[in-house]
Amino acid sequence: MNRCILSAALVLALAPAPLLAAPKARPAAAVSEAPAWRSAWGNAPIAPQAVARPGEARAFTDVTVRQVMRLNAGGEAVRLRLSNELNERPLAVGAITLAPADADGKILGPPIAVTVGGKAEFTIPPGAPVLSDPVTLPVKAMDYVSAAIFYVGTQAPAGHRVRLFVAPPGNHVAKDAIPGEQALKGPGLISGVEVRGPGEAPVLVAIGDSITEGSGSTPNADKGWPEQLAARLSARGQGWSVVNMGVGGGRLLREVSGPSALSRFDRDVLSVAGVKAVVVLEGINDIGRPAQPGFAADAVTPEDLIAGYRQLIARAHARGVKIYGGVIPPFEGAAYYHDKGEATRQAVNAWIRTGGEFDGVVDFDAVLRDPAKPGQLRGEAHGGDHLHPNDAGYALMAEAADRVLFPAK
Repeated sequence: MNRCILSAALVLALAPAPLLAAPKARPAAAVSEAPAWRSAWGNAPIAPQAVARPGEARAFTDVTVRQVMRLNAGGEAVRLRLSNELNERPLAVGAITLAPADADGKILGPPIAVTVGGKAEFTIPPGAPVLSDPVTLPVKAMDYVSAAIFYVGTQAPAGHRVRLFVAPPGNHVAKDAIPGEQALKGPGLISGVEVRGPGEAPVLVAIGDSITEGSGSTPNADKGWPEQLAARLSARGQGWSVVNMGVGGGRLLREVSGPSALSRFDRDVLSVAGVKAVVVLEGINDIGRPAQPGFAADAVTPEDLIAGYRQLIARAHARGVKIYGGVIPPFEGAAYYHDKGEATRQAVNAWIRTGGEFDGVVDFDAVLRDPAKPGQLRGEAHGGDHLHPNDAGYALMAEAADRVLFPAK
C-alpha cells in the first residue's frame, strides 16, 4: 500500500506544470490580501549614446523633460524606478512631479511632487537605480501618467530611447501645461512604474529585441505585441500586468546596441516587482548580424543559442518564474538575411518547439509566416522590411501569446 502511495506521489511530482492561468475574479469586497507592489510599466535601460540620431536628444541641461507611460495595472499608489545603472557618472535631479495624462501626453490633473528618501532634490549614484517614495495617485490599467523631471546641470541619462516632451530651459515640473514643449525621442530616466494594490496581480515580462520593443508599429500608439496583449487582458479583467523589456538591436549572447539578454536578464526580468512569467523572443540578431560587415566573427551555431536559452531557463526557474520560448519569425528578404542563418533559425526553432525545456512555447513563426513562402513574413503583417511586423502583425503575435499563456477555461 505504501508503495502505491509513493508511486502516485512521484507521478504527481513529475507531471508538467500547467500553463499560466488568470487569477480567479472576486468581488472587491472579498479581497483581503495585504497591498503589494507590482510593475505596471517598464523599459530596459541602455548605456548613454555618444551621438544622437536626427530628431533625438542625448543630454539635457537645466531643463524639464516629461516622460509619458501607459500603465498596464492599477492601484491606489504609484512609485517610480529611476535608473542610472548603466551610467558611470552620478545623475542630479532637481525635482520630479507625477500627474495623470492622456494618450497624447496632455497633463490631465495637478502635478504631485515625487521624492526620494523624503527629498525633492537628489543625486542617483553611478551604476545604481533608486525607487521613489510612494505617491498617492489612484490609477487603473490602461491609464497614462506623465512624469516631469528637472535635470540640474548637464545630464545624459542611461535610459531607453522613448517619447519625451522637452520644455524650454528652467524648472517647470509644477505646471499642468508647459508652453513651448518639443516632442522628441531621447533617453528616459524612468525604467519602471510600480503600483500598489490589494489582491493577486502577477506580472508577465516580455524580453527580446526590436520585435518585442515594437519597431514597425505605429509610433507612440502602444501597438507592439506586449502592449496589445496587455490591452486584451485588461479588456477581459484578466488581472495580469505586461511589462515590455525589448531592446532594439538586442542579442541573446552578445552586446550590440544594448546589453545581451544573458547579461541583463536578472535586472530587466527577475528584479521586476511581481514577475511570475517571462516570454523570451531573442536570437534573430545573433543569427542575422554575422552577415553584415564587421560582424563575421560573431557567427553563432544552433548549439550556441540553445546554450544561451538554457541559461535563461535555469535562472528563471531558480527564482520560481515560468519561462516561455518565442519561436523566431521568418526573416527572408531582410537586409541581413543569409541562407546559413535561415538554417540556424530552423534548427533553433525546432528545439524551442520540441525540446520540452521551456514551460511553454509561443509560436510566433506559425502566425507570421507566409503560407506560400514560409521563409518570409506574410505581406499584410509587416511594413516592407521583411523583419519587423506592423500593427496587424503584432496583433497576431498578441493573440498567439494570449492563446498559450491564458487558455480559456
